Amino acid sequence: MMEAYDKKTKKRFSRDSIIGLGEDSFRKNYYPELQDKIHDLEKTNARNRAIISTIPDILLVSDSEGNITPFTIAAKAEDDMLSRFLNNQEIMETLSRAARQVQQVGSFYIEELKIKISDQSYYFEARFHQTESNEVLIMLRNMTERILMEHRLRDMVERDNLTNLYNRRSFEETMRRFSGKDAEKIAVISIDLNGLKFINDTLGHLAGDRIIVDVAMLINEVFGQHGHLSRIGGDEFGVILEKTEESQIERMLNNLTQRVERYNLSAPNGSMSVAYGYAYHRSGLVNMEYLFQVADNNMYQNKLLKKESTRGTFVKTLMKALEAKDYVSEGHVIRMEQLAVHIGEALSLHQDQMDRLVLLTKFHDIGKIGIPDSILKKPAKLMDDEWNVMKTHTSIGERIALESMEIKDIAPLILHHHERWNGTGYPSGLAYEDIPIECRILAIVDSFDAMTNDRPYHKAMSASEATREIVSCSGTFYDPNLVDIFYRIQSELQLI
Repeated sequence: MMEAYDKKTKKRFSRDSIIGLGEDSFRKNYYPELQDKIHDLEKTNARNRAIISTIPDILLVSDSEGNITPFTIAAKAEDDMLSRFLNNQEIMETLSRAARQVQQVGSFYIEELKIKISDQSYYFEARFHQTESNEVLIMLRNMTERILMEHRLRDMVERDNLTNLYNRRSFEETMRRFSGKDAEKIAVISIDLNGLKFINDTLGHLAGDRIIVDVAMLINEVFGQHGHLSRIGGDEFGVILEKTEESQIERMLNNLTQRVERYNLSAPNGSMSVAYGYAYHRSGLVNMEYLFQVADNNMYQNKLLKKESTRGTFVKTLMKALEAKDYVSEGHVIRMEQLAVHIGEALSLHQDQMDRLVLLTKFHDIGKIGIPDSILKKPAKLMDDEWNVMKTHTSIGERIALESMEIKDIAPLILHHHERWNGTGYPSGLAYEDIPIECRILAIVDSFDAMTNDRPYHKAMSASEATREIVSCSGTFYDPNLVDIFYRIQSELQLI
């Protein structure tokens, strides 16, 4: 039988006896050491909490399934940013995907993130590290200040200080990026501010700087959303466009011309004049250096027609010399230019073709400088040998043009401006579309003006008579399609 419960035999239970460290336990010898360990652990935890509280990062933790929860944050100021991260589905999916990847391969990983708040961009670096408990610690560090500083430093290297457009170094790097690549619809545009030296010399360099800034502003308004804009020289600008139709480029250049005209109505910093040219690559391997050279040549060709440019002065000087020798009259050139432009516009010629056409109306007969006056001004019909001499004015004109940087691009047009549609012209007997379009247009407008004005060898016809004469030679001397356009223009102008 069980002994009766005796209070006197009841043992006293203490904290030490419960954990096995009583007077009778051999483990009591380890109690001071255990207390030290507990103390050290509490000290380490306190130190870790202090360290974590000083980390200026957002800390997250992901479990093995990629579920992410906050770990801790350093300051209250980060509460709002943490909330924005947790509520941004795209960013959370990116973090979860990266965390699962780290768990699979067990390696350290870094991801760059960008979050936009009230039209301001913030940049973060996310670092992922797997823990021993099969969790992934995610540290989000705010890199916005450093990234913006890098952007500012990059801008200082790549941007022009005056206009804030890209500089020539950046332009050339962009050219190299495209060169040799298989690409479609690439365009290079060369733009030049005319008369900058005159503005600097007369109004001062501050006025020159202001008009450079204004030109850059207009260029940015037209092309800023479409391509790479650079200031590549003191008064020169370059534009590189990709995936752009050629018709759109023509419209943008027309837009630039209109903006310049509107600017000049008030001209706050002095009257502005720009020349431009472009080159277009439809498809295949791109040679950017060649494109830029063509664009630059077309720009200089356009510059010849701008009275504000130095090269425009060359045109005026040479035209005055031709007028003084009575080889060409100003009225003849103006009339031809107006009619040629009408036909060119009806054909929707590109700007570079229009520029060549206008230059050709001015300089097609420059070779007559080398023809004796006895032949050039003879009132009677020329003899065969005289006619052979007269025909050499096309090749003489070509040689003169080739020696002049300003008009060398139209040298082939000067050579062939007397070719005929049916191949009976000179000097090469070209026929049909082998004759440059500018020469085919000039053939009509030159003949019409010659017939409707007095010459040493005939009296002037009426406009209707001359038009009928040209129509009668459609398909022989003249391109029939151009004759139809010419006839329509004459009808609209009520000249027939």
